Amino acid sequence: MKLSALVQRVNDYALNPEYRDDAVGLRCCQLALKALQCGNYGVAAVLLDASGNVLVEAHNQVFSEQFCSAGHAEMRIIDTYEADFRNQYPADQLKLLVSLEPCPMCLSRLLLSGVGLIKYMVDDPAGGMVSRISDMPPAWRNLASMQTFYHAHISNELRQLAFDLSQHELDHLRAKLMSQRGLRTTTGH
Repeated sequence: MKLSALVQRVNDYALNPEYRDDAVGLRCCQLALKALQCGNYGVAAVLLDASGNVLVEAHNQVFSEQFCSAGHAEMRIIDTYEADFRNQYPADQLKLLVSLEPCPMCLSRLLLSGVGLIKYMVDDPAGGMVSRISDMPPAWRNLASMQTFYHAHISNELRQLAFDLSQHELDHLRAKLMSQRGLRTTTGH
């Protein structure tokens, strides 16, 4: 699918009031699209306070300006929260909505941060870690037991859009990542 088609789908999406996370989910998709337009993975996240007000939003920035392995949306969110909001908003009262199931690095950081509720729009069977929490060491599983994880309450159309954004140019982006490490890849791996 061409990027222009994704732009059109994001712009044309009509919020569905039957789904409580649809508005924040659409914002995640808008940010994920921005990430793609900047040459990054199509992933984004929004951090909300206990009342549902947006505190921080971020998109993937692994390849922005210079390579940054910690440029994942969730990492950016936690960096900003810890620097600017930690003393005002207790982490256990915060909610994070992320467009793609967090990877092992991001999940570990979220567990350490103490963010109370983590919702994700799309499963990531290839790299997601929330669905594999039971495989983590005991100390990490203990941290996870103090937080809540579940799928965002969004329409199927918005879920598909988040998935398509996360998969756009994925082979190219993986090759770009491997080139940062000095490795070559073959197409499709």
